[in-house]
Amino acid sequence: MMKKFFLIFSILISFLILGCQSEQMKKFIVFGKWDGVYVAKKDAPFVLNFILLSDSSLTNVTSIDFPGISHAIDDMQYDLIKGDKYKDFQLFNIAVNLRLKEVSSATLSKITLIFDQKYKETFPIGQIKLAVDEKEIFTPQNEYVTAYPNTQFFQAKLKNISEHTIQIKGVTVENTYLQTKDVKINDKSEKRSVSPNETINMYFTLAEKAEQNAHFYIVTPKIEYELAGKASSTYIDPVFYGVTNLTKEKLDNIFKKN
Repeated sequence: MMKKFFLIFSILISFLILGCQSEQMKKFIVFGKWDGVYVAKKDAPFVLNFILLSDSSLTNVTSIDFPGISHAIDDMQYDLIKGDKYKDFQLFNIAVNLRLKEVSSATLSKITLIFDQKYKETFPIGQIKLAVDEKEIFTPQNEYVTAYPNTQFFQAKLKNISEHTIQIKGVTVENTYLQTKDVKINDKSEKRSVSPNETINMYFTLAEKAEQNAHFYIVTPKIEYELAGKASSTYIDPVFYGVTNLTKEKLDNIFKKN
């Protein structure tokens, strides 16, 4: 899964916007803001992507750090991937490979760039909540879409790989600015029983809770269920929204909010 994410976003960061007029802007580095919830599988590495614009080449960036949460991260590596020009700025993607320590949880809100191994500067990146899910209840089938251009909908085929019949009670997301609407399982109400080894088709739309305050989203759908009269929950694989749709309007909005 990590390799798949890395390939997707390493390729997607290269894009071209035509017809943009050059204009002088104050020298700075600016990051796009995330509203994300990434629930990783236990002991599984994964990749996060941070989109930024800079008026310099960043060749003197020698390392990165996430302030306040280094205790929760294990085995972190990164790649600084250069994209195309936008106005007088260079587009970059920092693709971070990392692993969460066992049963750790953390919230990313800032990233620190270290220049020439000594100078540091910290930038806001919105908020990404990280956690580990030890349960393995539903697993994606066929081609599970991990990246959508806009926060319009989610759909997937999922298999109950447990040994129990599960009564689904609801499907939610834990993002700050998003919520689920019109949840359907096999084109019916979200509340239904799922037998062992049964495959279901899940669909829902996403709605913003308030005015859009993020440029990119990570959504990890949460399935609330009942087993033998006991309420519980599990997560399915995370999905990225917005990274494949780096339009002129979105990049202008990144500038405006910084």
